[in-house]
Amino acid sequence: MKTVTALTVSILLASGLFACQVPVFRFALERWPADNFRLLVTSHGPLDQALGSELENLQKSLETEPRPINLELEVIDLSTLTEAQRISIPGLENVGSEPSMILIPPQSWQTEKTAWSGAATTENLALLLDSPARQQCADHLLKGASTVWIIVTSGDAEKDSRAKALLASGLAKASSLLEIPKGVVRREDLNKELANIDLDDVLRSDIPLSISFVSQTLDRRDPAEAVFLSILVEPEALRTGEPLIVPIFGRGRTAGPVSAAGLTIDRIFGACEYLCGACSCQVKQGNPGYDLLFKTSWDAHLNSTIITAESEIVQQALDVVSFSPDPPASESEQTGGLPIHPAALGLVVVLLAGGAFLVFRKTAPAG
Repeated sequence: MKTVTALTVSILLASGLFACQVPVFRFALERWPADNFRLLVTSHGPLDQALGSELENLQKSLETEPRPINLELEVIDLSTLTEAQRISIPGLENVGSEPSMILIPPQSWQTEKTAWSGAATTENLALLLDSPARQQCADHLLKGASTVWIIVTSGDAEKDSRAKALLASGLAKASSLLEIPKGVVRREDLNKELANIDLDDVLRSDIPLSISFVSQTLDRRDPAEAVFLSILVEPEALRTGEPLIVPIFGRGRTAGPVSAAGLTIDRIFGACEYLCGACSCQVKQGNPGYDLLFKTSWDAHLNSTIITAESEIVQQALDVVSFSPDPPASESEQTGGLPIHPAALGLVVVLLAGGAFLVFRKTAPAG
């Protein structure tokens, strides 16, 4: 193998057999675009002028890149549709005569229920698109928080206090014991002496990488969060009267809420361990969780770049970079036996690594 003084880089061919060393939370932030929601705005005849103007501005913003929100908009004048056309459009089953808004969740929710519905007003549109809690959560994630843990308060001071103390203990344990997987390469480290680098292990943004958890309180009685709360938590969970804990990571992705009454320190630690571990399955759909609606231009903030041998960041260091001319080992040599199909191994890894995280999964998001 040809060697150069300061930096030797072996570009490993991506076979899909081995885990990328980037933690799940960071892989999700940099490489998994948020799934789009679909907003239907219906009326019989023209909409209110103010609302119509807001929707026009929203549509214009959705046509720009990078997109400012994971949303698709469809404005429908029901008086222009035939009965057959109306039946053919999902989400219109229960629309009445008054102007309405229906938020259809992405397929990753795996439900036919709407995420939220309500009157078509400028006030409801503003509450649907954004809220203080989502702004705060996105800000934490873009500053490098591994996960933002939202506590949806119950209104019972004693229960809420216990939930906060339990979460704090679980996060303290995770913060003290978990470490960033070995092999992750920060972009600035490409200028240092390193060997056997897989470019999949190179971070795609300059956001600080560390084990860092943030807890955030959401008052279920806060009118500014009413729409977000209906997207975040199903009504059945709210009716239990218990505080709810919801982990959010990546670009507003969650595994759903869990009642604080059913939580333990070990379960919190297990979820943190999964999120901070190497991303064993790089395919988004192969990992537990589903996306929420966030008015955040993630790509604009991240300035994320796919790192390849032709990337500028690698080209800048070509005087100290060499690529291995040696052919990659065969599958049997890599695994020490019979060839293993990447999809089969990936499934096993996800089932094992994702188990702790699945305890948080929301069974059927609903509005």
